[in-house]
Amino acid sequence: MIKLSFSTWMRIAALMAACVLVGCGGASSTVNPLVPTRVIAFGDAFSTVDTNGYATYSVNTSETNATVASRIASIYGFTLKYRTSSSAVIASGTAYSYAAGTATSSDTATQISTYLANNTPGSKDLFIITAGTQDVISAAPTNNTSAVSTAATALTTAIQSLTNAGAQYVVVMQPINVARTPPFLALNGVRPAGTNASYNSYAQALSYDTGTACQSFSCLLSTKLNTAYPATSSHQPVLLVDLMSYFNLITGTTNTGSANTFSSYGVTNPDLVVCSTAVPNCTTSTLAATSTNQYTSTAWTYASSVFAYDYYITPFASRLMGDYIYNYNFYRAGWR
Repeated sequence: MIKLSFSTWMRIAALMAACVLVGCGGASSTVNPLVPTRVIAFGDAFSTVDTNGYATYSVNTSETNATVASRIASIYGFTLKYRTSSSAVIASGTAYSYAAGTATSSDTATQISTYLANNTPGSKDLFIITAGTQDVISAAPTNNTSAVSTAATALTTAIQSLTNAGAQYVVVMQPINVARTPPFLALNGVRPAGTNASYNSYAQALSYDTGTACQSFSCLLSTKLNTAYPATSSHQPVLLVDLMSYFNLITGTTNTGSANTFSSYGVTNPDLVVCSTAVPNCTTSTLAATSTNQYTSTAWTYASSVFAYDYYITPFASRLMGDYIYNYNFYRAGWR
């Protein structure tokens, strides 16, 4: 009989639990693929747009597919726009976002409550939730694991309120690896120049676990959602998306302790910000010059860079991540 260590059993259990939400079995085809009647987004900068549908916490390029949420919406033929009022009733055939650039999980829960006070989810509505990054950012300087746990609980409860009201398609994007964002990197030319670099190890540990401690936002949220939505052979209403490995690849450099994996994804600038002014005031007219941000490659361009400013990504990076979610995660879950 083969004996496995406790840590090995924990990894196996975690993988099996994750399969409940991410659809590890795969799906070669879907008999009835999701065709959304509405798209509604909640959360932070990854879903934040203005009333025209333009990204605000990014480089504002006047494009309507420049956030992760709006990119996914655009694949289904929707233009995601910011809701017109807190009491807005979302009509069939439309797409609206309640997201705010610096929203925490608690803020996201409030957004969902606001939506539910005036709307009833339809069985074919697609809900996109991007939250947790701001919670990790706030907790990292003091390694506040308690705050991260509270945030994961608040988000889980909010997600349950959606499904209890009838939502059948809820995609939840886990936080990115905050340790890979410019303020947490001690890189020459990063603006601000590694402001929180001394907390890099905390940021990584709170973003994702490399052992069995399960104190990161990603692990805690995964555990809580798997408890709330146990394995079943029927349709799972919540699809939890973990882009940690993918994000590490598109930002991977020798400076971050790995090979220069970023170039394989069309990225020319994986770690330096492209905006000379802070979001949400960054446009194509306020981009940093190559000499300003000290990225010397002649291939440098905001159109193939990852970061707009601080923790906020470019339209290009948003489209990479949105396409990955649709092409990989939705496929594996049998949603397409």
